Amino acid sequence: MQNQEQIIGRAHVDPSNSNSRAIGDVLAMQLASITYCSLKGPNVVSKTLKKHLPQMRLVWEPTGTIQGEYAFIVLYGDQYIIAIRGSIINFSWGSFDNWFKQDFNIFEQVSWLYTNDHTANPMISKGANEGINNLNKLVDINGETILSFLKKYAFPYGKFLAVTGHSLGANLATVYAPYLRYQLLESRYQLPGIFSVLTFAAPCSWNQAFAKQFDTNFTNSWRYYNVIDVVPYSATKIREIGQLYPAPAPNAANISVTYDGVTVTLSKVCGLIADALDVTEVAYNSWYTEVNQKRGAVALNTGKTIYSVKGIISVEQFFEQIGQQHDHNHYLSWLGAAALQCEL
Repeated sequence: MQNQEQIIGRAHVDPSNSNSRAIGDVLAMQLASITYCSLKGPNVVSKTLKKHLPQMRLVWEPTGTIQGEYAFIVLYGDQYIIAIRGSIINFSWGSFDNWFKQDFNIFEQVSWLYTNDHTANPMISKGANEGINNLNKLVDINGETILSFLKKYAFPYGKFLAVTGHSLGANLATVYAPYLRYQLLESRYQLPGIFSVLTFAAPCSWNQAFAKQFDTNFTNSWRYYNVIDVVPYSATKIREIGQLYPAPAPNAANISVTYDGVTVTLSKVCGLIADALDVTEVAYNSWYTEVNQKRGAVALNTGKTIYSVKGIISVEQFFEQIGQQHDHNHYLSWLGAAALQCEL
């Protein structure tokens, strides 16, 4: 039997009903999936929205990307929804190693500036902070940023808001929603009746103080994760990555890789990365902590489905399995929705 959070999180939106405008999980995941269509060329996002979600109107899209960051805004009934694109990962040992050292960059933390309560010292990763800065540099054909657009068309009218994303897009949604909330209040506007955050496969890059503030301020939020997806484990449970996959998937303890010039097992590498992260967390006196601690965390693929892969050697099979478990269309399938294809 589903708990209350899961039932609420799956509620579909009826724009004509003022009591049911918090975007549901299927629509949110479809929007998160459509952000990847931006990689296929110009106008693909617009065409895909018209095909799959004709009830939504694309109202803001950037003219380009900033260091790979991309997002769009749609108007759905009386609600503006910001969808943020996830990371572009070709799952392999090299990309996995680089994910921690550069792309995700969780080894450095910075203070969370967008709050009026600094007493508990909320902090986020340097990578997440750079992501916010990059999103703020995106502009559409009218020269509008995400924030300036919302200040013009959403904030003054109390329009309902939602932010969604998959993978790194989910990570950025978790920090960008509080950023927008802060800017809304600093501009002397009232909070909208509903401000939703729905994330899928979000890696964690914030400490306990940030997570507590998020959970207090965003009671209308849900974090969906596949129980054997590596990415949501990539800051809080790194040591468990090597033990995620049941047979017939390869065991990380039996896979050898070269890490910092030394050949060790993949499970050992996970331990070494966790040790290094522990050192930095102690130095900052700041430990990464998931949001949605008391409500709104929804586990998917609890049956731990393992997918067939084409790799010949075990390391290829392992990382191909990671890609399958993280795939946005599989997240749609676990929510009971069909796979989504971009309209070229």
